[in-house]
Amino acid sequence: MRTPDAYTTERTRLLHTFGARLRAAREQQGLSQETLARRADVHRTHIGALEQGHRDPHLSMLLILAEHLALPPAALLDGLPAPRERKPPTHAKHPISP
Repeated sequence: MRTPDAYTTERTRLLHTFGARLRAAREQQGLSQETLARRADVHRTHIGALEQGHRDPHLSMLLILAEHLALPPAALLDGLPAPRERKPPTHAKHPISP
């Protein structure tokens, strides 16, 4: 098994933090994953994967979730740190210099 690099570690931490925030917002409103999924027009497992930090939401999904939770998008994002580590593009011809 490979050791996670700094990018993977940071991304995992960010997604887990976002997922916990999403779950808290959903539970605070008394919504099940199924109900939020139905409102957002996604499968329940998609909501579960987001809450567990297994999926990275696209901007459009962030906006949809915020709308159906009756929250400003910032409520799901405020305080989350911008990633410092970047994954080098796979199509790069030359390595990225530090």
